[in-house]
Amino acid sequence: MKFYSYVIPRDFGFAPNPYFGYCTLAACKPRIRNNAQVGDWIGAYGSACMVIRGKLVVLMKVEELLTFDEYWEDNRFKNKHPVFNKGVMHMYGDNIYHHLQNEWVQDPSHHSNIDGSINYKNLNRDTKADKVLVATEYYYFGNNAIKIPEKYNALIWNGRNHKVCHDEILILSFIDYIRCNYDIGISGTPYSRKAGAFVHYGGEE
Repeated sequence: MKFYSYVIPRDFGFAPNPYFGYCTLAACKPRIRNNAQVGDWIGAYGSACMVIRGKLVVLMKVEELLTFDEYWEDNRFKNKHPVFNKGVMHMYGDNIYHHLQNEWVQDPSHHSNIDGSINYKNLNRDTKADKVLVATEYYYFGNNAIKIPEKYNALIWNGRNHKVCHDEILILSFIDYIRCNYDIGISGTPYSRKAGAFVHYGGEE
């Protein structure tokens, strides 16, 4: 068991995507997606420029690994295909990649260009790891991000890339703390999302 921690500088409910009963990581963080295994945990924390700096935004247990094509075809995740004439949850769907005649297709989405065309900067980074992480046990806090006890500070990361903790005793203690104090599922709204126009991410670091 490992614990991957990273900073989430933008939280639109896209990556990770906590909607429709599954928390999925299907974009960004290719190194985590490539290396994480079933049974590992992933925690994302607020960035230094945010009021929620160092607070836990989302925690998810990796329970399933899918390729992009498997994710695309799986009926459980049809609601995660982006749809722009429904609610915001549908607009920020993360099920956007699949192959067509051995070429990658990127659906119009948060990671495409404004006109719906392929944003190759995002596509090339996202598809470095042909893997989608799926969780049904997850804790999404969003704008209600929580401060965790100091004894778990080793599980927080505040820099670029990510950190991996291998201390299973510490990890299990932290998971027990979360399970005892918080409910599985969604407990907040994405902290980067504002009322108004849909946002496209251009791929800037």
